[in-house]
Formats: sequence, structure tokens, C-alpha cells
Amino acid sequence: MTVTEFLSIAKESKYNILDIYKQAPNETLILVGVVLLIVLVVYFSIRRSMKISSAVKLVDKIQDSKSYDEYNQRITALVDELPKRGLKVADVLNASKDHILFRTSKLLANMSISDKIDKYLEVSQKYKELANASIKYKNQELTEFYDTKSKELLEVNLNEEIAYYYQDTYFTAEEVVNVNRIVQYANTQEDPSLILTPMINTINQFSYGYNLELFKFIEALDEKESKQVYTNCNEKIEELLTSGESEVSINILDYLLEKEENQKVYDYISSLKITSYLQQLHDLYFNKKEDINLDLAFIANLTKIDSDYKNYLDVSLTSNWRDSEYIEFISKAPGVLEVLGHMEYRTLIERMDNISIENENKRMVEEALTIAKRAESIALEAKSLNKKPIITPSIPSN
Repeated sequence: MTVTEFLSIAKESKYNILDIYKQAPNETLILVGVVLLIVLVVYFSIRRSMKISSAVKLVDKIQDSKSYDEYNQRITALVDELPKRGLKVADVLNASKDHILFRTSKLLANMSISDKIDKYLEVSQKYKELANASIKYKNQELTEFYDTKSKELLEVNLNEEIAYYYQDTYFTAEEVVNVNRIVQYANTQEDPSLILTPMINTINQFSYGYNLELFKFIEALDEKESKQVYTNCNEKIEELLTSGESEVSINILDYLLEKEENQKVYDYISSLKITSYLQQLHDLYFNKKEDINLDLAFIANLTKIDSDYKNYLDVSLTSNWRDSEYIEFISKAPGVLEVLGHMEYRTLIERMDNISIENENKRMVEEALTIAKRAESIALEAKSLNKKPIITPSIPSN
């Protein structure tokens, strides 16, 4: 059937599909198929056009994001859409790439360094995905931009953010979370020292002996989380407290005493070799804290300062002359022999021996009295039993 004949049948049937189909079924099916195909092509073309338009708008929306979460949601959608929507979206993205990068920097600017590390890693990954998604369009400028920036965001921008952080931060206990995150990130890099060594050097510029906030920061560090920073700082504190060559502020010493970490203070004072500072601490602490161990820490230090340790020991021993445990404790303390001299020290030992003998004699007397009292009690009890009449039971008569 020719097209003219088919059109004539359609006209005669007043374009009734059923009548046309009865007279020309094959031609009708072909026509319906063609129409459907055209409709589908038009539909999908419009749909594709709408999606391309939506993807183009998405590029614009990324630049207008008000928050990082909004930005991340949109750029994640773009990563998914870019390889599907054709060259137009790639061209629009290429034209907007610098504006999007600038918006990224603005949204990250006011975050903590911990959040910045997380977000920079996230953005870097998204940029890498955009670079891969754009390869099919052979837009070298676009692909190279996102491939390069995905690396620069970490190797340049993030490293600069970290450097700015530790150069402009007072290391207090509140900063431990941020420092731990930097350590964690640095240890994922090929050479962690590129980040950690400058940060540790910056920390070391602070006064370990006079900065109480830094001291508390170091206390809050955790060996597993803080790693290299923990090791460095604790080695510095250990050296500070034991070398005898450094001043530790009164604020830090008071802080340790308040925390009942007294032994650290005792060890520090007993080993301190700086005469002027030892004198200052002596004037502040010696015989003023009702802490015999603190006083003995000064006596243990053989550095010569203006002090009257002998008079202190004489008064202390005289006041506790009958307390053998106290006298023994004092006698064994470092430096006491040097202060008292051999003669008085020998007298002290003799006194301990005499007290020991007196206590032993006293114990023996008390034991003898106890035995005597017990014997007396037994004798009285026996005597009482002897005085009781013997009662013979009567025999009943038959």
C-alpha cells in the first residue's frame, strides 16, 4: 500500500484509528511505532536537556554554597553528574573552576585545624574524582586543574594551615585534640617529620619551666595519640625536673603539690644545683608547709645556701625524742649525717638503740605482769574450788 492510499483510507475513516487498523493493519502498526519512537526521542531529549541544565545550575549553586555541608553535598552530586551530562557541563565547570576553589577556601577558613584536616582530605578526594570524570571530554585544562589542585590542597594549602596553627597557638590542654589530629595526619605521610619537626621546634620555644599552661598541656598528652609530640615534651619535663640545671616556677611546683605529686617536687629540690634559685625556694618552702619530706628534700641537697638545717633538726628531734620511728626516719634521710656531724649522728643512733632497749624491757615487763595476773587469777580460782563442801548423795532405804 502506498502512502497516498494509506492517507486516503485515513481521511475516509475520519482518522479513526480502529477503522484505519481494520483496513491497513500493518501500515497502522508501523505508523504507531514511528510516532512512539518520535515521542520517546523527544521525551528523552527534553529529559537530557533538563538534566544538563540542572547540572549547569548545580555548578552555579556550588559557588553560592552558604555552608561546607551544602557545598560538599553539591560537589558530590556534580562528581556523579559530570561524566553523564556532556561537554557543556564540563565547559561550564571549566569556566567556574577558580570561583569554586575560592569558595572552598572561604568555607574552610574559620574551622578548627582538626576539622580543616578532615575537610581538606575530603575536598582533595572530590577534586581527584572530578579530574577523572572530566577525562572523557578531553578538556586538558579542566582535567589538569582538578588533578593538580587535589594534590596542592594537601601538599601546600593544608600544610600552610597546619604551620599557621602551631605558629599562632598557645599550647594549652584544650589544644591536645588538635595536636593529636595533626600527629595522626602527619603519620600518614611519607615523611612525618616535614610537619612534626617544625611543630615540635615551635613547642620547644616555650618555657617548660615557667609556663604552667604548657605543663598542663603536656600532662594531657597521650602516648598513643600524641606519639612524637608526647615523647619530646615528656623528655623535656623529665630533664627539667631531674637535671638540677633548670628553674621550675613556683606556680608549677605548687601545682604539683596540690595534685599530690609531691615526690616530683622532692626530687627536683634535692637535685637542684642553681644556688640562687635553691635559696629562693628554701625561703619560700622550708619549714613552712608542715611537710617533713619537703624539708628533708632541702637537707638532702648539699648545695651551700643560707640555711639553719642543724637547728631545725635539733628542734625536731628534741620534740620527738621518745618517738623511735620518727628518729629512725630522720636518721636515714639523705644529708642528715652531713648536717649533724658524726658525733651527734652517733648520739642519735645510740638514742635509737636505747629507746629500742627501753621498749623491749617495757614489753618484757608488760608480758611478765600479764603472766603474773593470769597466774594469780588461776590460783584464786583453784582456791575457791577447794573451799566448796563435798556433798555425798544419800542412799535410799529399802
